[in-house]
Amino acid sequence: MYGLYYFFENRQVSLPLLNVRAEASIKELAAQVKLTQTYGNDATFPIEAKFSFPIPARAVVVAFCMIKQDGTRIVGSVMEKQEAKETYDTAVSQGQQASLMEQQTPDVFQVSVGNIPSREQVQIELVYATELTEDEENDQIRFHLPVHIGARYGSPPQSGPSPFASTPPQLQGSSVLQLRPVSLASESALEKDFVLTIKSAGLDTPRCVAELHPSNDTVAVGLTLVPRFKLPDLSRQEFVFLVDRSGSMSRNRIEAAKKALVVMLRALPHQDSLFQIASFGSHHSFLWESGSKAYNQVTLEEATHHVDKMQADFGGTEIRGALESCFKARKLDRPMSLLVLTDGDAWDLDGVLAEVKSAVASAPANAYLRVSVLGIGNSASTAMCEGMARVGNGTCMMVGEQETSFTGKIARMLKAARTPPISNISVDWGRPVTKAEKVVVADDDDFEMVEETSEKPKKTLNIFDETVDDLKDMGSTPAPPPPPVVLPPPAAVQQAPFKVRNLFPNIRLKIYAILQGKNVPQTVTIRGSTADGSEIALPITVTLSNLPNAPGAPPAVHALAARKIIQDLEDGQHELASLIAKPDDIDLLARTVKASIISLGKAYSIASSHTSFVAVDESKPAAPVGQAVHLVSGIGGPVLMFATAPPPAPASLSIRSRSSASYMGFCTNAPSGASGFQGRGSAGGLGRGGVSYIPPATRAMDRDRCAPSRSSAPLPAAAPYAAAPMPPPPPGGIAFQYSGGFERAKAMPQSKPKLKASYYLSNRISPNLPAAPTDLLEALARLQTFDGAFTLDVLQVVKLASGIDIEAVREVFPAGAADAAVTTVLAMAFLSAKLGVDRDRDEWEGIHDKAKQYVEAALSGMNMDELEAKVVGMLA
Repeated sequence: MYGLYYFFENRQVSLPLLNVRAEASIKELAAQVKLTQTYGNDATFPIEAKFSFPIPARAVVVAFCMIKQDGTRIVGSVMEKQEAKETYDTAVSQGQQASLMEQQTPDVFQVSVGNIPSREQVQIELVYATELTEDEENDQIRFHLPVHIGARYGSPPQSGPSPFASTPPQLQGSSVLQLRPVSLASESALEKDFVLTIKSAGLDTPRCVAELHPSNDTVAVGLTLVPRFKLPDLSRQEFVFLVDRSGSMSRNRIEAAKKALVVMLRALPHQDSLFQIASFGSHHSFLWESGSKAYNQVTLEEATHHVDKMQADFGGTEIRGALESCFKARKLDRPMSLLVLTDGDAWDLDGVLAEVKSAVASAPANAYLRVSVLGIGNSASTAMCEGMARVGNGTCMMVGEQETSFTGKIARMLKAARTPPISNISVDWGRPVTKAEKVVVADDDDFEMVEETSEKPKKTLNIFDETVDDLKDMGSTPAPPPPPVVLPPPAAVQQAPFKVRNLFPNIRLKIYAILQGKNVPQTVTIRGSTADGSEIALPITVTLSNLPNAPGAPPAVHALAARKIIQDLEDGQHELASLIAKPDDIDLLARTVKASIISLGKAYSIASSHTSFVAVDESKPAAPVGQAVHLVSGIGGPVLMFATAPPPAPASLSIRSRSSASYMGFCTNAPSGASGFQGRGSAGGLGRGGVSYIPPATRAMDRDRCAPSRSSAPLPAAAPYAAAPMPPPPPGGIAFQYSGGFERAKAMPQSKPKLKASYYLSNRISPNLPAAPTDLLEALARLQTFDGAFTLDVLQVVKLASGIDIEAVREVFPAGAADAAVTTVLAMAFLSAKLGVDRDRDEWEGIHDKAKQYVEAALSGMNMDELEAKVVGMLA
């Protein structure tokens, strides 16, 4: 199921996606993206259609518009979620064209479009602001345009896709992509994620951008830097690697996870470290059921052998249970770093985040817990992966399936896991810190300040009031709704993250704030302290943002800041409990959080968990004489509108889909006497359109009305699409359900874009498994022992210059130097002088430093830099 679709006779029918246009403006470390999609209604009656689309969880939708075929723009406005739904339903029931956009998860949104006229087109235009993310090196940033939603395990939200949709929608079809000011334009079809990597000197330096709101009396500020410092590694720690081995991790994804594990295992501190590998899917297991083991050569080799045998054969994605088991099994005499390798393709986002938050909050101060995530795959859930790292006080790195080199990312991740915490991190935004005002709730007669604790005058209760109905009638009276929350004015400084808990070397730090008033600070200062008593104070100059905004969209920095503040509210990171008289009043606190999210959503015109966009065409077309408009119920509620007598349908309808799979289904229960719908598609849900596989529980229901068929009748001349002969059904005659897209007669040219900056287009799932690892860094990492040493096997990777053999290398070492010291220096020289020329230092620094520690202990008193320099001259 892709793009816009509607239900008919308990079947999902998709509307043809005619065109996609994506325009992105990139400025500083943010971007604003406008997506415009054009669909056509080929039915002979008006329909209500639904459309799901992905955006990164770090992004925020700021504008939404429906454009009718006559060019009329119906601009959406932000309302409280339930109010927006009621507004939309009312408009649709009155025959008006309307559209509704709701958040399903932080990275999946759904649009409903009601009363699309027959044989007309409709455009859906939306704008979102997004942060750019880290890439392989510190001075690289990445712009990512996702084009599909990965199929997720478990039950979707109530407003999510129908259970008949085996694969959620994606952005695809004939498309145009424009990027400014990078100056890339392409009209090739976007059937893959688009990833643009930008490299520029100075992208890792501290910077702070301020943005004046055009109408609100506020300044939004975004601060970012890549810290550069080095602290001694934590002296003793437990490392647990939790590996997703569910079916969605097959092929490239599991191979990427295995490659990452090989490098990660070699980067662990070799003194007083414990480690464990856990795998999860429908069930979970541990490499060592007795618990984490000491890190040494024997356990390292056992773990590597275990990794090499891993396959994506664990079924579903029950990640919450696996997390719970890891937390229960942890040692409480030392800090623990849990490193999760997953695509995050599960719907249970709230449950997973709650599990991580609870574990982090309950960890002892001297045995704290960090959760970091390596998100793998193009359709990896950014909401799940980034969310776990955010509430777990860790880091998150995302790796696409076509990335051949990502060791820099995992090296930075491991370095962060080994770094002692920096506490008391704060930012001076150039505003005086004032005490927040208390929350107010509305009373029946007046307003009542929640912080008042004095007792009210006692009321006299009449215990025999004749106006009170008999007890038997009292149960029918519904309980009154709780009084609404009236929020105080916004605080002078609203910061996100509410409390900065992470400051890691070489991991980009981003902090946002909304400041009341138009006064732009000249500098902001970030402060903190280390465990040894060192103080941090870094002033950063503030500059005004020149990020262009789409017409009608709110300023991007304000939108991103508001989204981050809402994210904190959803995570429970706020001070609202201290603003109500009874902090233990869970219901009042939840209503206060909700009111705060709604207030931010409306103030800055953004979609959220409690605010939605709704657009209603105020024009009311006259209903046909003698015909009334009815709603026909389908799965999920009223979904199809047409006149009292549905218009006639052709006796037979043959539809050709985009899918290359050869399965075909035929259903005789077609609209208005039509003999059937035919289509071909993918039983596994990987095809782009066509038919969806009917689950076993559904087959019995459809057995009497659906049967395999080989027949194919030509499409009526009036229809705009051409018919195609259908392939035979699979042996045994499995029933299928039509849900596919239509194939246009003319495809857009497949021209390849030209761009001076580096970029790549990533496939959703590569049809071929990767070849045996050829990456030199991975090959070298596999040869390093747990304590950092290398054996003579290193010569498989490190090549000596012509005329130089290992005996010649030994001559530059002191007499009696062990072979391991010689070969380890060879590996160090190769890393720094050969491999390091083309790769970022972060990728190989951990392996090199560990090797250097070994050699310094083995050759006490030697100048390591001079020795390494001599060996460099002997390499090929």
